[in-house]
Amino acid sequence: MAATEAGTESEHLKSLIISTASALWEDKDALGKFLDVVRRSETFAPLADSMEESKARPAKPSFYGVKSREFQE
Repeated sequence: MAATEAGTESEHLKSLIISTASALWEDKDALGKFLDVVRRSETFAPLADSMEESKARPAKPSFYGVKSREFQE
């Protein structure tokens, strides 16, 4: 059960990160600072790197296979 909860928490965090990055997309300073904070986590550092390298605003979290809808519109 603990593994399921950890997986769910990870999905919630990933969804929050993607949603926040999308909301901050126009403010590159704020986005950069946010992604620097995300990089402190080994788990989500690759996600932050890929979002920073992207030229397009991140899609909704469900596009990336995130099942959590907690932070979606």
